[in-house]
Amino acid sequence: EKNIPVLLGLLSIWNVSFLGYPARAILPYSQALEKFAPHIQQVSMESNGKGVSIDGVPLPYEAGEIDFGEPGTNGQHSFYQLIHQGRVISCDFIGSAKSQQPIHLKGEVVSNHDELMSNFFAQPDALAFGKT
Repeated sequence: EKNIPVLLGLLSIWNVSFLGYPARAILPYSQALEKFAPHIQQVSMESNGKGVSIDGVPLPYEAGEIDFGEPGTNGQHSFYQLIHQGRVISCDFIGSAKSQQPIHLKGEVVSNHDELMSNFFAQPDALAFGKT
């Protein structure tokens, strides 16, 4: 229950095979992780994107998921509308407690990282609870 990679793998199986959700968005709120989603695409979709068993028998269920993503604020200006208003897509939001490059502008109340994390927390909140 404390192994995050195993939990994410089990969630993936549940979402694809049982709930029928074909895609997962990987949304790191860190520019340092801009290549993380493409890396997961290669690792996951190449390994899990098979339609047959190891014996060559067609699977009676969907296997693997379509992985895509961008750093958080980039994605907010491209595919977040689809996620919020179009389709059910599981999302992995990834944030960081500390910025690798903190910037504090004179006269500003919050740092760039604080502003980024405000977006990070607002997006899953909006997906989970919506707005009337």
